[in-house]
Amino acid sequence: MLFKILISGDGGQGVQTMADIISQAAFSKDYFVSYVPNYGLEQRGGSSLAYLQISDDAVAYPKFSSPDVLLIMSDEARGRVSDYIGKSASIFDIKDYLEYLNENNVNKISYNVFFLGLLAKILDDNKIGLSKEIFSVLEKKLGKKPNWEENKRYYLLGSK
Repeated sequence: MLFKILISGDGGQGVQTMADIISQAAFSKDYFVSYVPNYGLEQRGGSSLAYLQISDDAVAYPKFSSPDVLLIMSDEARGRVSDYIGKSASIFDIKDYLEYLNENNVNKISYNVFFLGLLAKILDDNKIGLSKEIFSVLEKKLGKKPNWEENKRYYLLGSK
């Protein structure tokens, strides 16, 4: 099994944090993990990419040209990953979720937590089964923050 995820968004949206959490969770279940951050100029509002591979065997090369899942979290990122769109098996674009996020009062700064829950569900649906481990890493990272209960709700909303 080899599962490839490309997460794209604007700098500051938590793209790298999401990939890091998933990497830690996969590693804790003895999967082989490759995570390549691509920072670009996100410090100045540019797009940020994270190439993530999870496998039950060693990962031969850290980058890829055809993801199994492509998550797009901004308009600028959509342009940056346009070459991957026809190649990806499953595309999850924030524009398709904005109404749902608004209806459920998800704070814009917590969209990444919602999408982390969505990615956890996708990994479970693909028999990789990391939702408990992802939640555990997320709780370790955010559990002592004042808005933990709110973020917990957003994660669970995404993982439905």
